[in-house]
Amino acid sequence: MKTRSFIAIALIPQVLIINYLKNNPTIISDYYVKFIYNNLLKINSFLFSKIEIPVGEILYIIFIFLFFYLVIKIFSFKLSDFLNLIAFSSIIYFFFYFLWGLNYFKPSFSDKFNIKFEYEFKDLDQTIDKVIYEINNEISAIDEHINKSDILDLINTNDLNIKRSIIPDIFLFQRVSGHYIPFTSEAVFIDNIPLVDLPVVIFHEQAHQNGYADEGEASFIGFSKAINNMDPYIRYSGYFNALMSLLNEVSTNYPEELDNYIDRLDEKVLIDINERQNFWSKYSDNIFDKLQDYIYDLYLKSNNQEAGILTYNKVSIYIIEYYQRESLSIFSN
Repeated sequence: MKTRSFIAIALIPQVLIINYLKNNPTIISDYYVKFIYNNLLKINSFLFSKIEIPVGEILYIIFIFLFFYLVIKIFSFKLSDFLNLIAFSSIIYFFFYFLWGLNYFKPSFSDKFNIKFEYEFKDLDQTIDKVIYEINNEISAIDEHINKSDILDLINTNDLNIKRSIIPDIFLFQRVSGHYIPFTSEAVFIDNIPLVDLPVVIFHEQAHQNGYADEGEASFIGFSKAINNMDPYIRYSGYFNALMSLLNEVSTNYPEELDNYIDRLDEKVLIDINERQNFWSKYSDNIFDKLQDYIYDLYLKSNNQEAGILTYNKVSIYIIEYYQRESLSIFSN
């Protein structure tokens, strides 16, 4: 009883410490990342990388069932059941932030490079011109027979604690193509997604694995790693996903310009766009998708990502900066 009470009460100072660290990002970068996180990543990779299935997804299933069991138990109105729920939450809270979550609070790209989240249309236009040129240029070098196994071999996922999800349908109906598991340092991808998305999704989750918690930063690193890869299809994937992000900006803010860019794309790009839209349309506009968006938005906002789920859209700004400013280009390479 005393141990359980102590663990439950420990949730309070944990929350206070996390709130303090949110406002002191240099502590995270100077001490946590260098001396704790990098070593934890090595330990988890050693423990789990040789196991074919994502151990963390099994843990998630156990955590969810245990959490709901404890929630149901508190309706017996016994103090011990309430303490069990709080103690369980305290343990999960501690391990989440200790094993990875503190990375949310380290200095961001935008702080380091003084990036302003605004742009002029000419900057967007110039960036799309460059991406269209690059993506059309890659097509002639692509191996038409490349498949998922080839891509996984090229990325060497077996040695990097990167794995296929064992519960893909649950994530697809939330329109999630990959996720990172802090407790085991596993980067997980959904095997069913379109081939053109696969490399950047893996690189995105690998960026989380390397301590980049911000979604926009992880997407930008995924783009940068893809376009600097030796394989033309992986480079194509990077430019394709960059193009989708940039065209989304055009569609939202300058819809009258959209056809101008579409008309300049190679037929293969148009086919991949159509196939990608058809794939994800099967999983959009359902209750799981809407609920996940709401919950994840709250989650991101509580972890120093003020834009919430719109944080993903920041990748467009980073891509524009990549082509406009040499400093970000050099850093990402």
